[in-house]
Amino acid sequence: MSQIFQLILRVSSFWFLVNFIHILLTKLLGEKYNFYLSRNGIFVKFVQLQWHTKRFNSTLSQGFVWRYSSKIALWFTCGAYFGIIAMFSSILILMYTFIYSFVKESEDSSKILTPVVPGVNLPNSQIIPYLLTLLISGIFHEYGHALAAAREGVSMYGSGLFMFLIYPAAFVDLNTEALKRCDAFQRLRIFCAGVWHNCIMMVGAYVIWTSLPFTLFFLGYTKEHAVTVTAVDPGSALFNQIYSGTKIYSVNDCPVIDKVSWGQCLWSSYDKTLLKGNCLDKSIISELKSNTDCCKEGVTSPKSICFNSTAGTQCVFARRTLDQLNCTSDRDCSVGHCYRPHSKEGFLLQLVHSSSDDTALFIGDPSHLYYTIHLSDYSSKWFWSQLPNCIEMFMIYIVSLSGALAIFNAVPAFYLDGQHMLDAFLEFIIGQSGRRVSAGLISNLSFVIQLFSTVLIAVNVLNAFVSVCVMYK
Repeated sequence: MSQIFQLILRVSSFWFLVNFIHILLTKLLGEKYNFYLSRNGIFVKFVQLQWHTKRFNSTLSQGFVWRYSSKIALWFTCGAYFGIIAMFSSILILMYTFIYSFVKESEDSSKILTPVVPGVNLPNSQIIPYLLTLLISGIFHEYGHALAAAREGVSMYGSGLFMFLIYPAAFVDLNTEALKRCDAFQRLRIFCAGVWHNCIMMVGAYVIWTSLPFTLFFLGYTKEHAVTVTAVDPGSALFNQIYSGTKIYSVNDCPVIDKVSWGQCLWSSYDKTLLKGNCLDKSIISELKSNTDCCKEGVTSPKSICFNSTAGTQCVFARRTLDQLNCTSDRDCSVGHCYRPHSKEGFLLQLVHSSSDDTALFIGDPSHLYYTIHLSDYSSKWFWSQLPNCIEMFMIYIVSLSGALAIFNAVPAFYLDGQHMLDAFLEFIIGQSGRRVSAGLISNLSFVIQLFSTVLIAVNVLNAFVSVCVMYK
């Protein structure tokens, strides 16, 4: 069963259960249930849950806004100019992505616009942090609209949260009549505020992310030329060999200085030309030879590995070969032959670490270690070992999601912030020029740009989803 089909089945089952319970409670409780939902601002729709409230209206009271009126106005004026640049830049980015995806047929062709699908191209362990970060980015985005609107004298009917399919989001309900009475640049400040806040959030998270080594140093964390194990999954082949707190220094003589080099060392182990062996002669082979002939088809041994050389194959105890001279060919051996690991089950990896055994042996697919051993670039004797990873992951998600929301919402397409940003921008530019232009001409120009942008974003999103479906079918 494909990952995409499993996701569709789970999401469909969830919403079927939600709607079934909703209908059942409506039948059983009737008006009491409906009154409870209405009083608390809860709405249940086909694939959407929504919560609407007026509780936060007072936090943006006129007293607070007007106290810092000039500073807030300057803040959102900067946001308006940023929003104009982001609006036209987003069109160029989408055009580049669309053209590049057809000109260069490669796996990297849609990296600029890649839909994140929980449980498919997002690990299950990161679904909650991802959705939480998406919600926080959305709330900060909507807070920008609400604060800018309050500065311009536009009241807010309410705000809330909603969940569509599996993605959470936020919204603010502004007074549309008061919004229409604002001039073009006032509306531009309001409509660009969300994109502006996402940009600021992205920059702030990036600064925190890049300054982590300095910040964590004062919290007692150190960074060495090694990685520290924070957790090992119970299903890992090295579950009883490597423990939390262990430091890994190398994989098959490939130095591991951080998590990036850890992945690079594992992927390089797929290259058999880089695979090293050991110099073994007849006397050494007779000492190390296993009673089990693991070189035969279907025969396995937990401690022995089949080694291959120009002289043939031999089944020997793997760990005891580590004391012998390393080699890549017979020319490296003064006596005997160069025997390389030859396993039908995968690759032999030697992990040098700080535990008592010093070296852990693994036979299998290197990607197994990548997904079952969790690491950190930092270590501490006093604090939680996974704290740096949590902060780093959270900051990375904020950078990527806030940046994506800024670019996506800036697109002048139907039903996005960019649609209103474009209308306000055209009205402002024409008003500043002093020329008399009919409202119909402005409306037609805006419609053409919005239609083009909508088609462009739809084609890009469709292309990106097809790529994900093909990859994880």
